[in-house]
This record gives sequence, structure tokens and C-alpha cells, in this order.
Amino acid sequence: MRLHILCFLLPLIALGQGDSIKVKALLDKAYGYEGTDPIKALKMYSKAYILSNRSGYDLGAFRSLHYSGIVHSNMVNYDSALFYYKKSLTFSDKAKYPKGKAATYINMGNVYQFLGDYDKVAEHYLKGIQVFETLKDSTSIAITYENLGALFSAIQQHQKEMRYLEKALLMAPKDDFRLMGMIYGDMGLSQSKIGNLPKTFTYFTKADSLSRLVDDPKLDFFVDRNFGEYHLLNGSYKTSISFLNKALKANEAINDPYYRGQLFVQLGEAHTKLKEYPKATSYLQMALTMGRENKIKEIQEKAYYLLSKIDKEQRNHQRAYEYLDLHMHFKDSLLNETYLRQISLFEKQYETEKKDKEIASQKLLLQTQENSLLRKKNQYNLALGGVGFLGLFGLGLWLFYRQRQKLRSKEILALQNQQEVVKLEALIDGEEKERNRLAQDLHDGINGDLAVIKYKISSLETNKFSEREKKYYLDAISMLDNAVEQVRRISHNLAPPSLHNFDLIEAIQQFCSKQNASNSLNISFQYFGNRLVLKKEIETAIYRIIQELLNNSIKHANATEALVQLNTHEDKLIITVEDNGKGFDASISANGIGLQNIKSRVNFLKANLDISSSTKGTTFCIEIDLHKLDKK
Repeated sequence: MRLHILCFLLPLIALGQGDSIKVKALLDKAYGYEGTDPIKALKMYSKAYILSNRSGYDLGAFRSLHYSGIVHSNMVNYDSALFYYKKSLTFSDKAKYPKGKAATYINMGNVYQFLGDYDKVAEHYLKGIQVFETLKDSTSIAITYENLGALFSAIQQHQKEMRYLEKALLMAPKDDFRLMGMIYGDMGLSQSKIGNLPKTFTYFTKADSLSRLVDDPKLDFFVDRNFGEYHLLNGSYKTSISFLNKALKANEAINDPYYRGQLFVQLGEAHTKLKEYPKATSYLQMALTMGRENKIKEIQEKAYYLLSKIDKEQRNHQRAYEYLDLHMHFKDSLLNETYLRQISLFEKQYETEKKDKEIASQKLLLQTQENSLLRKKNQYNLALGGVGFLGLFGLGLWLFYRQRQKLRSKEILALQNQQEVVKLEALIDGEEKERNRLAQDLHDGINGDLAVIKYKISSLETNKFSEREKKYYLDAISMLDNAVEQVRRISHNLAPPSLHNFDLIEAIQQFCSKQNASNSLNISFQYFGNRLVLKKEIETAIYRIIQELLNNSIKHANATEALVQLNTHEDKLIITVEDNGKGFDASISANGIGLQNIKSRVNFLKANLDISSSTKGTTFCIEIDLHKLDKK
């Protein structure tokens, strides 16, 4: 997994009347030296800060300190970068420059991300977003969402990563080809981490097309590096090395040590795959040196892992164990549970604050409307009283009250229906999240531990074992393989990858095929009509209904054959699931957990369910109105 950082640089702005011309000249000159002579640039920024501070020019002081932090960050002097950023925050408040304050928070988040201090990353990104939302700065919000995507990529929460990248794409100005190219590149990387290489290539190609519309060395670098990553995953190692070497050369123009370290790791991996171990080791040692010098945990973790594989292949078992222990040390540090909890806490705080603001705004609007209605009602009563027709007034008041009661009853009924729908959606969404969490825990936790155990056992010298010890050794390896396969199967049943990577029809086809391969039930799948394009939560509900029905046929009905049929006709989707099992009494089983889960999802889909069961088999028929789904 790779961490993608897009550093947000605060742009130079023009100074207003009364500002120091000398400070502006120093800042502009220093900015020009940032890429060629950063030490000289820092000296000029220092002079600009002293001059600004002496004359009380707070905006100049802020910019001098902030740009000094950026230069130190580019030089991988992260402690110094944080020092200047923190100091600049005070002057952004004095200068009443909220955009500068937000940019400082974002850049501090970038530094903490390079250092692997993820709790502080989330804290500073979310502070920056809050300010940018107030300023309605869509470009800056898009950049920050992209950075949040990189954060969740680093801790292997790829669904959240993709969610924030999609938000970034939505917020990014459509004429900002550079930013759009960067986001498409990150989306491709996100898809590569879940093994969806076709989508990976599509997104990388979009980024490549946009890079041709602008002259931007950094975007060109990322395009080459991303294609190198794609071909590495695709098994085209020589092609990958070609792209990675192009990226390494392009890195000289942007002078970024962090990404140079990443390239060394990737080149080491590619040469390892080609069994060119001396070249691979050379690149990985360069990556380690860079990771140690710059305190980048992620690069060291990856390099140690690859070095352990190389030594294992060359039967240097002792050194392989040492490298593997170092790899696990850095991995544990990067994925510390305290960091994950803190990130979730900050994200929830941010979402809660947004909801609180929305609720407060709605309450204020309702209060204003109520006050307006109250004034109109008072005026109406006064007018009737002035006329003096008491009888007519009484009749009008009675009619008004009766009509209001009817409206209120309708509103209460509509609200109750809406609350029921919200509850259903929340229950189903909560169940899916819990399934995904359990599947992730099984896959990343238990399966990872079993793989490490197998790795260590497989490395034992067996030539000195007795026949009995060899038998126990082979039995242990076989049992571990079976355990890994069982955990993988349970994980896939809880959160099937096909449900996220493909559309509904392909996902159901794959599920039926897997069930045919692993159970005695012979399932036939048929689909008629146009291809469905539905929201993901709708597809998930339909998939879970079919999954539950087929599981019931296997576990309870003792069926040998089953049919799953989806038929789209005009605006209707008709789902039929039938088997030749022993059937059941629907009135007796109506309160069963399985049938209740099916009915809950049918209600969520606003669909009709018909059940027909006898000793010759059971048929479930579900009719869905697609017009109603469009309104969800």
C-alpha cells in the first residue's frame, strides 16, 4: 500500500495599500529560490519575517513563517516545518486571514502524515476543512478531501479512502486539469489496493489524458509512477521498471525525497519478482537509508518486508527473521489501534458538528415560520372580532381548527412512515457495516496471523526431522491451509468482493457459481430484460435477500435444485427464487429470524412479497417498482 500526499501550497497574493514594498519584494524573490536554492530562500524569508514583525505587518509575518514551513517540509526537515507552521498560526489570527490559517492546518496535517502520526493528521485536516467550508473555497476543500483519502489509504480503510476521493472529484473545479488528474490518479491507486485492475487502468488513463493538457512536472511524475504501480500489480515487471525509472528521473525536477524513497521500494519489488536479487537489495537498502534519515516509517516497513522475502528465497533464514521482525514492528506502529480510534473520533466530531449546525439552522427557519404564522393568525382574529359577527367567527374558527387537525394528522402519519423507513435503512446499513467490519477483522487479523505462523513454520529445517516429526510438520501445514481457506470463505460470505467490484447481475452469478461448487444444491441463474443500474444500497438489499433464501434452501429445505430468476419488464423488477425442497408452513415460520430479515429488506425496497410452499418445494416471488426506488 502506498501513501499519496498532495502538498497544498498557499498561493502568493497581492499586497494592499500601506503594506511594506520591501517585504513583498523579499517574499517574491525567496519564492523564486525555493526550488533551486532552498537555503537561500529560507534566509530571505527570515529577513522578511524580521522586517514584518518590526513594522507590525502581520500578514507579511504570517507568509514569511508559512513559506519557511513549506521549504523545510520539502527538505524533509519535518520538526522545523512544524515549528514554523505553529508559529505562523498566531499571525494568521492577527492578520484576520482565515484562508491562511486553514492552509496551515492542512500543511501541518501533511507533515504528520509523512511522520505516520495519523491521529494528528485527521485533527488538522478536519480543522482546515471547517474553515474552507466557511469560505466556500471548493478547490481547497477538494485538495483536503484528497489528503483525507491518502490518510485512510495509509491505514487500509479503502472504502473511506474512495468516499473522500469521490468527494474531492465532486468539489474540484472542472477546468482545473492538474487537480482533476491528481484525483483520478489517487482513485486508480485506491482501486488497485482492492484488486480491481480494470478500473485502476481506467482511472490512470484519465489522469494521463489530463496531464497532456497542462505543463506540470509533478502530475507527469505521478502518471509515470502510477503506471509503474499498475504494471507491477499486473505482473508486467519489465514494463513496470521502465515506467518507474521514468518517474525516478522526473522526481529530480520536483526534488521530493519521500516519493524517491517509494520509487526505490517499488523498483526493489519489481527486481525481486524477476529474481534479480542484487539489484533489488541495492534499491531496498537505498530506500531504508532514506526512510531512516527522514523518519518515514512506511518506507522502512515495506523495505524490511521485501528484504525478508529475498533472504528467505536465498535461504538466509536468520536474517530473514530479523527483517520480518523489523517489518512487523513498523507495521504495528503504523496501525496502532489508538490511532484508529482517534481518527474515528475526529471524523465523528466533524460530522456531528455539521449536523448540529444544520439542525440549528432548520430550527431557526421553523421558528421564523412559526412567528410569521402566529402574526397572521392574530391579525385574522382581530379582523373577525372587529366585524362583530360572533356566529360567523365561531363557525370559521371551528372549520379552521378541524382543517388544522386533519393536516396535523396527515403530517403525523407521514412523519411516522418516514421514521419507519429511516429505521429500516439504519438497521440494514448497520448490519452491512457490521458484516464488513467482521469480514475485515477476519481477513486482516486472523488470516494475517495464520499466514505469519505458516511462514515461520515453513522456514524450519526439515532435513533433520524424524519421520514422525515430518508427518506432524506436514499435518500442521495442511491444517493451517485449511484454516486460512475457511476464514477466507467466511470473510467473503460476510462481505463478498463481487458486490463491490461488479454490478448486481454479475455478483449474483458469482454467488450462485460458488454455491454450486461448494454445496450439493444445483442452482440455475437466469436473467431477462435490460441491464439494471441501481444504487449500491439497493443492490446490496436484493443480493442479501437472494443469499438468505438460498441459504435456507441448503440448510432447512434439503433441496437438491434451485432456480434464481431476475426479470425486468417496463418499470418492474420481478425476482423469483424456487427450490424442490420439503417446504414449510409460512404461517408458523412467519416470526423466524431468517424470514423476518427477508421481509425487512423487502419493506426497505417498498416491494411486494408472495410465498408459495408445499411438500414439493417453495417459491418466493418479489415484485419491485423501480419508480419507487428512484425516489429513495
